[in-house]
Amino acid sequence: TENEEPDARRYVKLSDPFPMWQGGTLHGGQIAYETWGRLNRIRDNALLLFTGLSPSAHAASSPEDPRSGWWQRMIGPGLAVDTDRYFVICVNSLGSCFGSTGPASINPATGEPYRLEFPDLSVEDIARAGHEVVRSFGILRLDTVMGPSLGGMVVL
Repeated sequence: TENEEPDARRYVKLSDPFPMWQGGTLHGGQIAYETWGRLNRIRDNALLLFTGLSPSAHAASSPEDPRSGWWQRMIGPGLAVDTDRYFVICVNSLGSCFGSTGPASINPATGEPYRLEFPDLSVEDIARAGHEVVRSFGILRLDTVMGPSLGGMVVL
């Protein structure tokens, strides 16, 4: 409809079950992500971007979603994260409220939101979920992995 906001998010289903680092498993999980630039033929120009604690995967504007993103001045042709050079994948963190599975998501075992029953989440889980997005593109090796704030901790 006319009042809907543009949405460039795409989704990858996590392996099921998705084992959590601190124990437990997640069933029916998904990760939301956005991309900019083009993946080259040999798939060696990919840059994986993890978000900070609270942002969505909408780091920059795109034809699918022209709204300004949280790293708008960093991502684009000729900018620090040059989309003429890199295929940029920004993943929405596992556990967030912007499209990736989190506490507000429906637990397939109960039909109700997870809320406090969501499995304990660690930075390792966020990193592994990002890796599943990368694998979905057939990328074997990333050129660069980066992220601000919590995203930087995930990279480590």
